[in-house]
Amino acid sequence: MKIITTVFRLILITAIATGSALLFGCTRPSSADNQASIKPAPAADSSNRTPPAQNPEEKIPRISAEDAKKLVSENKAVIIDVRGTDLYKLNHIKGSLDFPLNKLETGEFTGLPKDKKIIAYCTCGHEQTSSRAAVILTKAGFTDTAALLGGLHAWETAGGAVEKQ
Repeated sequence: MKIITTVFRLILITAIATGSALLFGCTRPSSADNQASIKPAPAADSSNRTPPAQNPEEKIPRISAEDAKKLVSENKAVIIDVRGTDLYKLNHIKGSLDFPLNKLETGEFTGLPKDKKIIAYCTCGHEQTSSRAAVILTKAGFTDTAALLGGLHAWETAGGAVEKQ
């Protein structure tokens, strides 16, 4: 009986961990990212100290929901939902475009204007997925990208319109 209870708990924990990624639309680093993070650090050399490399996602500007709403209303920005099509269908920022991160990673940018700010959003705690999308867009030649600070929740809290299924 104890073994069955333990197995059930493990299954439940696994289901919750997997489900939270699906529910919140956040992504985990790719295997390449994981490999990069487990490389041994170079030997310390006191004559040539350089600061550790900064994660490119950390350099992406964040934009508040209020500022994003203003830019969209002025037709100066486009908002993209990078969580995935299934989550987009459940609920999304009204007028946002469905551009899942995996679509962007394959180089699919059809329909995205280069003359407007592209604001990516997700529901991650620190805009992990949306900032990764902004990095991809920047590398593809989009010069004005940002991640929505606080994501979908911040948009709703600021009174932004959301469409739900």
